[in-house]
Amino acid sequence: MPKKPDVFALGHGTYTCDSCDPRIRVPADGARHRVAGHRYYDEVVVDAVSAHSIRIRRYVRGRIMFFEEMTVSPDGTTLSFDFRDTRFPAAPVIGRGSEHRVGKAPDILAAHPVSGSWKLDWIKHASDYGLLFSLKSNGATMHMSTPGGQSYTATIGGPAVPIAGDIAGTTATLKRLSPTTLQETDRRGGHIVSVVTMTVAPGGRSMTVVTNETVHGAMQTYKALKQ
Repeated sequence: MPKKPDVFALGHGTYTCDSCDPRIRVPADGARHRVAGHRYYDEVVVDAVSAHSIRIRRYVRGRIMFFEEMTVSPDGTTLSFDFRDTRFPAAPVIGRGSEHRVGKAPDILAAHPVSGSWKLDWIKHASDYGLLFSLKSNGATMHMSTPGGQSYTATIGGPAVPIAGDIAGTTATLKRLSPTTLQETDRRGGHIVSVVTMTVAPGGRSMTVVTNETVHGAMQTYKALKQ
């Protein structure tokens, strides 16, 4: 899970997200508000649904990209969330997750219970749609695609190529580490944002994938099964 906690607060009619990069500060009035410097959204909408729940929507060029509703447990120690990610051209990815509190907001008495510092415990997709990807090789050329509409065609050991369908302008380079291991390095604005190492098991029916995300300090390890 990410090493850095999520840090946000809702109080006095204002929502702030200190762990967002850049930091976000907008009125929590259910209206769209412009934010600058974020690659996957340019407007944010925040409103309190109840005494223990808030709703956040993110837009880019007028199109909703991400919807999230967060609910705090009665004892204030657990934050559950449901999300709908519509960044992908073909279809949305929906899911849910849970975090635990690691710190309170400075002005906790005047703040909504979602305020504070939270560490992610788990996250799940509600469908397999967000987990599928395809790799096809032709000599030193590799083509990657997802049902969500993202794809690239890159030469192993060659220059960076743009990831089509990624509105943030992410690029990918490929490097062969061994006969059974391929490494993908993703960059945005010239900076490395993730390194994905894929190792095929004997027999070729499964593959171990390890993703190191430099932005949030997170690491994913999972087994991909050939369809």
